[in-house]
Amino acid sequence: MRRNTSCNQQKGCPPAQPCDTAKTKRVDSSVDSSAPQVVEVQDVPVIDVPVVLAEVELFANVEADIHLPTAAREIKVIRKNISLKQCESHIDRFRNNIAKVYVTGVVHKNIQYVESCSGYVKDYSVDVPFSFNQEVEIFNPAQQFFSNKSSLTEEYRYLDKSKHGATRCKSGSFTFEYYNEPIECKLLYSDIFELDLYKDFDRFGRFNKVTEKMEIFLALKLLQTQQLDPRKYVPCTPKTIGQNQTSPLMNKIKNRMNRA
Repeated sequence: MRRNTSCNQQKGCPPAQPCDTAKTKRVDSSVDSSAPQVVEVQDVPVIDVPVVLAEVELFANVEADIHLPTAAREIKVIRKNISLKQCESHIDRFRNNIAKVYVTGVVHKNIQYVESCSGYVKDYSVDVPFSFNQEVEIFNPAQQFFSNKSSLTEEYRYLDKSKHGATRCKSGSFTFEYYNEPIECKLLYSDIFELDLYKDFDRFGRFNKVTEKMEIFLALKLLQTQQLDPRKYVPCTPKTIGQNQTSPLMNKIKNRMNRA
């Protein structure tokens, strides 16, 4: 086995470490194809479209300590923006209407402050990471099927020559993998309600530590690509979108923006 002595610098999902390769003696193949499934009445094929499983509102309370590089007399401006580094979801094993959502993100903060009554404005950037998970109710069913990759559950054993037991020189198995469409997160809106506490003052009345207490609000959609009957799918067009057809989540987002 190779020893892992390098730093973790891979991004995304890297390929697995290569293993030994068996010698293939023979490969025979065959092929069969069929037309896509069609709707009997309209004689049109089914379609793959993103289905919204749920519109989700997530709240998280985050507390963090920020240490400024130099002592500050006064903070002038703090700019903030949220980015999600990971948002994963899967359906609960025993409850088909519940999805587990795992969120990891960063609040990027740009702090501008002064050290004295006159002089230059200093600029300092820092990332505040956060991570949490929640159970979310979904309202459109998700498609999620299991796989069986172990030969222990669907194994075939064969009699030995004495017919008194199984031979150790021959066996078989049946395994299968179903490739599910992933449940994806689409971030629509975020806001932050923040309280800053200034600490560690020196004898000149300057501070270099900020304790932040933030309430983070995230509005997102959980989507999964599914095969649908085109008779039951109504695509959004300029003619079908009206003021009364706005989703409840979008109305809440507009209300939060108006209050701000």
